[in-house]
Amino acid sequence: MTKTKALLLASALGVATPVAAEDITASIWFPETHPMTSAGYMALKDTIEDASGGELTMTLYTGTSLLPPVAHLSGLTDGIVQMTYHAGTYTPSDLPEDNTVAALAIALPDSMTAAMAMADFYINDEVMQGMFDRLGITFLGSYASPQYTMMCASEITTLDQIKGKKLRMPSPVHAAWAESVGAVPVTVPSSEMFSGLEKGQLDCAINAANDLKSRSLWDVAKYTTLLDFGPYFAGWMYGMDRSAWQGLSESSRQILVDAIPGNIVQMTHAYIGTVDEALAEAPDHGVTIEEPSEELAASLREFIDTQVDGLAVETGEKLGAVDPEGLTTRFKETYAKWEGLMADIPADDLDAMAELFKTEVYDKLDVTSYGL
Repeated sequence: MTKTKALLLASALGVATPVAAEDITASIWFPETHPMTSAGYMALKDTIEDASGGELTMTLYTGTSLLPPVAHLSGLTDGIVQMTYHAGTYTPSDLPEDNTVAALAIALPDSMTAAMAMADFYINDEVMQGMFDRLGITFLGSYASPQYTMMCASEITTLDQIKGKKLRMPSPVHAAWAESVGAVPVTVPSSEMFSGLEKGQLDCAINAANDLKSRSLWDVAKYTTLLDFGPYFAGWMYGMDRSAWQGLSESSRQILVDAIPGNIVQMTHAYIGTVDEALAEAPDHGVTIEEPSEELAASLREFIDTQVDGLAVETGEKLGAVDPEGLTTRFKETYAKWEGLMADIPADDLDAMAELFKTEVYDKLDVTSYGL
């Protein structure tokens, strides 16, 4: 008897037939100890499997066991995996609109607000959705790192001290600021920060300060200057191959959509917590933590006020983004909206944040039509 005939017979006899479980193959290149993996993908896996009673599962690859960092876009579009995290600045020509918006990150003061604004904008802006349409990807979730700061081999708190120093910068906009104060921007992956500092190829690494502990930078960077360079949020936290998203049942899509906003809030909070933890422990490892001089801080504020918007638009134009000026204007409006929405929520009320995020963004997402 064929499977189809067996199902028809079971239906005719009123016998319940089991529903086939659905599995999502996913990859994130951070190790399991990183909060974006532990509080992000690993937690999401547990949530959806519990919520579905095991009918929706996730096969998760972490670190570089399946794909190197730069391949988390091609691995998705080539069907190697069905869901990934992807750092958008690794593939700027493929993600021109994303890189245009991400160029504004240096000006954003709050990571939680940035994560929520990113999801709202990427889900609801027509130009952003057009980018995902071209790629055959369904955007599902955002992220934002803690504020980037300076971890240096020598004391650098003033404009005089920073001149001529080699700074690992995460983006062309950050590099432009470095050049504006007479420093030398260096573009290397975050995985090479330790060796660069150890060998003297870098004087400072600009990244989230949790790397003092997670990457042992406190062994080679004995000075941390708390100059905020904004969060990093290029690409996506949760993106699915469109055919894989289409292949999920509506109930499975809804389980994902319901789980993601709370997951993002918890993950962002955990990520920020790792920075607080690393900074608290850093003095025990011989690290001096200092505030920047007023003149150094003022140079960054002036750069943000006078140059960042133009550089973001210029980034988009160089990459061939659709409507880069409109993108920057609309994203800034979205961020400002979320600053207003978050204004009265206490910083430790994660449940209220998650409910706001879900109500304002994810409850309005129709799984019968979105991303199909």
